[in-house]
Amino acid sequence: MARRSARVSEKLSVQSPPPRNVDSSPKKKTTIKNYFTVLDPYVSVEKLNLETPQKTSPSKKVIKDERESSEGSNEENETPVKKSEKKSGNVITKATSEMSEYEKEIQRNIEERRKMFQELVGDAKKDFESEVIREKVNKATQRGLKRKMDESIEVPPLRMSLRSRKPPKEEFVIMKDNDEIKQWPSNPKVYKSGTFTLADAYLDQESIDDSKFIEEMIPLLEKEGELEKLPADQQDFLKLMKSFSINEEGVAKVSKSRIYSLAWHPSNCKLLVAVGDRDGNIGFWDIDKLDDKHQGVRAFKVHNQPINCITFDKFNSTRLLTTSYDGYVRCLDLHSNVFDEVYSIKRTNNTWTAYHAQKDPSTLIISQSNGDVAVVDCRTKPGSVANLIQCFEMSARTISLHPQDENLFMTCNRYGEIGIFDVRYTSTNNDDIAEPVVSFPKAPKGVHGAFFSPISGQYALTTCTDDTLKLYDVQKGKSEPECIKSIYHNNFTGRWLTPFKAVWHPQRDDVFIVGSMEQPRRVELYGAPSGTLLHNFNGDFLASVTSINAFHPTVPIFAGGNSSGRVHIFRA
Repeated sequence: MARRSARVSEKLSVQSPPPRNVDSSPKKKTTIKNYFTVLDPYVSVEKLNLETPQKTSPSKKVIKDERESSEGSNEENETPVKKSEKKSGNVITKATSEMSEYEKEIQRNIEERRKMFQELVGDAKKDFESEVIREKVNKATQRGLKRKMDESIEVPPLRMSLRSRKPPKEEFVIMKDNDEIKQWPSNPKVYKSGTFTLADAYLDQESIDDSKFIEEMIPLLEKEGELEKLPADQQDFLKLMKSFSINEEGVAKVSKSRIYSLAWHPSNCKLLVAVGDRDGNIGFWDIDKLDDKHQGVRAFKVHNQPINCITFDKFNSTRLLTTSYDGYVRCLDLHSNVFDEVYSIKRTNNTWTAYHAQKDPSTLIISQSNGDVAVVDCRTKPGSVANLIQCFEMSARTISLHPQDENLFMTCNRYGEIGIFDVRYTSTNNDDIAEPVVSFPKAPKGVHGAFFSPISGQYALTTCTDDTLKLYDVQKGKSEPECIKSIYHNNFTGRWLTPFKAVWHPQRDDVFIVGSMEQPRRVELYGAPSGTLLHNFNGDFLASVTSINAFHPTVPIFAGGNSSGRVHIFRA
């Protein structure tokens, strides 16, 4: 017990403060801030140069003097322990005034990271601004037809159930059997037969108000300019194709709905493209007419079903031929601005006109959905047929005439059958299917297009729904042509896009063009007979699938039409 008490007393004596004189004078309260250096919160640590003394403003100097005076007044009342603590604090403050190598390395790393961050932010900002500018450029002002709501169409009332209407509980609503819902009205301009003018066929919208549009073009369309010779060698031609591009002026809305067919006027003095769309409208685009308020675009209502084939007369370029699913083939004379009926059949669910080809100035060969091909003399009464050839049991599609023998034509159908027939074929029995001159191997699925090479007719190009493009050698004397190349190509366009049709360049047997489903959007150029992909046409202003494409026959330029009625122009 004695030992324990001795230890406690010894401990208390050690912890007891040293004796001091008692001072009764009033003292200022000592605060902890007097022992530490007060940092200026507005000084950046990264940018502070500790090696050189910082200049202080007068206001800061006054504050510093007051702080030193307060410290001096309290210094007399401080204990030796506190003085020693302050001295040690001064030593620490003095040590921090000089940066070590380690601290300098930290500052250098901070500065490097700050610069790197600024560079990254600057690059990201530039990329973002360029992307925004590019989006604005790609979505430039719409050219051609403008969308306009038809106020004459009365919107039918919305059909709602009784529960959705929420009638009062005390009422009991009875729906009468004879209550009718108003349907969307059909197009009032439906032409069944006969002759009509462009003035009768114009679309009742803001973009059609100039009756002199065609008249002003006729002198240039009839003018014969110097033909531009294209390179004969495929490699030289490919160099020319690689110089093609598309710009803002090369895109315009030419028709109101999906484009089914497209044709170039053969004149090289006036670049005029014509399209046929899903609603039976014909759209014209004078490409270089930039001063026009509608950018050279006009549209006319001619048929009431899709126009699947549109061509300019090979023997008279002021005539335009159209074939529609409504069962009519019509001819527009640009001089008289009159549409004449060339051929017609009774339109049913299984019978309609599909395609046409021109044999001579007065003879058309027209395919029909029932498998028949009609040979029509345009000089006779509309509807009369010079010869009717049943090529298939159902669904004759495209027609292509042999360039070396005008009596031979090639057609195909939805069941994969392809054949070359003779227009002079006659049958004693109307139910007999014609024997083809050349019979192709049957394709696994339907064939959307089959075309002879335009110069020699040696090759046949087919587009099939089994995702292939096929090249056949159809030299005379072979009963069954040889498939020399099968190219994989995604032809699954779906129900909202016009099916692809690969077509030849009008002046060449060694290249053909076709649309593509690949991203980014493009138009593909292939070589024949190798089947190699030579070039992809693309650009910032091509943002959709152009199912229908066609080269100009005399000028290095081509056009592609998409499902919204827009035409895209690629040129050197």
